[in-house]
Amino acid sequence: MKATTYSLHGNAPGTEQFYRAASLMADELIEITNGEKALHEFDQFVLKKSYEAMEALVYVLEFVMIGILLKKYGGKGTLLHEHGGKVLARLFALKRKGKSSRAVIGRLKGIVNTTLLVHEGKVVSRAADLAGIKQFYRLLGWLESTDEFEQETKRLQIWGEFFSGKSLDDSTRELLRAMELADWFEQRSLEILGAYTTNVDSFIDNKHSGLRWKENQIFCTRSRVEYHLNMVGAELMNRAFRSDFLNTEEKRVLLPICMREKGEGSCRAVQTEHGYLCKGCMKDCQVNSIAALGRQHDFQVYMVPHASTAFGQRKEADSGNIGIVGIACPLNLISGGYKARELGYEPQCVLLNYSGCSRHWHDTGIVTNIELDRLKSLLEIT
Repeated sequence: MKATTYSLHGNAPGTEQFYRAASLMADELIEITNGEKALHEFDQFVLKKSYEAMEALVYVLEFVMIGILLKKYGGKGTLLHEHGGKVLARLFALKRKGKSSRAVIGRLKGIVNTTLLVHEGKVVSRAADLAGIKQFYRLLGWLESTDEFEQETKRLQIWGEFFSGKSLDDSTRELLRAMELADWFEQRSLEILGAYTTNVDSFIDNKHSGLRWKENQIFCTRSRVEYHLNMVGAELMNRAFRSDFLNTEEKRVLLPICMREKGEGSCRAVQTEHGYLCKGCMKDCQVNSIAALGRQHDFQVYMVPHASTAFGQRKEADSGNIGIVGIACPLNLISGGYKARELGYEPQCVLLNYSGCSRHWHDTGIVTNIELDRLKSLLEIT
């Protein structure tokens, strides 16, 4: 099957080479940031401010993320976005209230995307022009306005406060360092992970005009380096949260509905407050196989319609007691990890082997799947 955007198979029959490559890229990123002054200072800043501390690996991910997002979208951020981002974010949040509001807000988001957000922005020839704290906050406003980077923006707001407490020269120097790191990451990740994202550019070229006025325009035109960032980010987050996940009393696996063999009209899954429960209506459906594995090894399996609704909106009363394995496309993985932690879950993730949902990637939809051994490994099933 030809991949729509990415495929973990690359040029191999299985996904083992991909997971080795993602681990290698994570190792190299950790090594190159070893001793990075900004990371140590940020860790101390978080403790001083009594913000929720994260593992050091998450700060590594966030530092390179800052550089990549500045390089990719920094020129789009304006004074309008800096001050209007929160207004648009609150407006777009209304789509989670129900189907009717979701449809109306979705159409509005498509208009805002095309008229205010996806224009080229100013042409920036020097990295130094993007590295100022003012432009960083304008970038955050733009990210917030898109409704595609909700969780990332929350985290980077803390970095903005950290940079704002420094002299202008020091904050500029550290933002430039993040962009230098992003340059290295883009080149090196293309060498190590590029075989798995070969169709991203052609998908964007073929679909770009058709995405005009659509609410998923920005999401579906994300670049290869953003795929690579999320692939490596998933590896780093899995390592960072691994111990806490293993110590939870209850485990849940969240599957996207694009994995089911039957369509909405034929699938017999039953809706619950946490998602849809498989009823085993098709023997060869991988959702059925994973649900059976869950019954055998005492974990619950739910299908969720969309990544944005995967964990609900209510924080778990007994924070840290439930471990979540989220299954998703790469572009949802970093935000999903943050969201799970925000709501009191301990996350791990497995990437879909390729994308295929009709909502974003394919006109009629392709049934997707995962590497089952990868899921078993995370759940310590031998």
